[in-house]
Amino acid sequence: AVVSTQSAHYGRGISTFLTFSSLIFSNVRDNLAAAQLCFDILLCVSEDNYANAFMHDENQVFPVFIYRTKLRHRKDNKKELTAMSLAYILLDLTSEFLMTNLTKNFPFELYSKCYRVIHRILCYQKKCRVRLNYPWETLWNSIISAVKWSNSLKLDDPEIINNYIQVGRIFNMFVMYGDTFLPNPGSYDELYYELLRQHGVFDALNETGLKYLEKGNTHKEACKELLSNLHNVRAIVNHFSPKIEAWSTANKISTPTPEEVMDIVRSNYDTLTLKLQDGLDHFERYSEVPKEQQFFTNLIRKITKDKRETTTVQIETTAYHKFTTVSNIGQC
Repeated sequence: AVVSTQSAHYGRGISTFLTFSSLIFSNVRDNLAAAQLCFDILLCVSEDNYANAFMHDENQVFPVFIYRTKLRHRKDNKKELTAMSLAYILLDLTSEFLMTNLTKNFPFELYSKCYRVIHRILCYQKKCRVRLNYPWETLWNSIISAVKWSNSLKLDDPEIINNYIQVGRIFNMFVMYGDTFLPNPGSYDELYYELLRQHGVFDALNETGLKYLEKGNTHKEACKELLSNLHNVRAIVNHFSPKIEAWSTANKISTPTPEEVMDIVRSNYDTLTLKLQDGLDHFERYSEVPKEQQFFTNLIRKITKDKRETTTVQIETTAYHKFTTVSNIGQC
């Protein structure tokens, strides 16, 4: 009974924080510092084995309200998830963030943290062979859409390469180790279909990596890592695309259906050659020093300043009321 009570308390804490994070993520523009702090906490949570085990336990179900960015096609910007594990809701939260913050002032640092949270969740699932019943195509499309948008901005910022490296690492986790955590073999077919359907995005990423590599700047090693991470995705595209075209020509069909594409994929798995990527399931644990130190320093200063101003106003208001009361008594 004690364990169940503790679990309920722990679960309510995480579910409340996920709700709070969703509220912050629904308006990142006005809550940039709070959004960064939320992702820092989520990074720490997603690195913790006990927290991961709890979040992936399908018997631990808690109602969670998720706030979503207001969009024209949405009637309500808040939804309640009740019958899902907390890991499911966390992935839903990251997918929502990726899809609804595609702005010209692209928050690259927040996207980097979001990708890192996803990667840590996948590392846990691969390590413990947890098959989460999640609609993975939703997450894949969210990541690809975010990458497509950021790459379309044509920003001359080599730091964006680090974001793309994380994306390549995530998809390599699915390609190389998906058999340990995807819910069923059909999920592999769906993954390959999405990679084939959106191959133009990965072709553009490859061109971006080559562009910065040719410049010979300080990010040369990062560009090499990006190109290496894209190798398997491009191998999949180069392997299956000619076979799809040959099938379409033979059957006199211009555009095969998703089911037909997945049939072609299933019948040609055996001849696909992939490159083993080292260290895909390893990551550097979160540390606020030195990268986050300045952020927390500024945050503490702002909180202290706001608190002082609020306290000063309260003191002045209280003193005014006391003075007014004394004056009224004197007049009587």
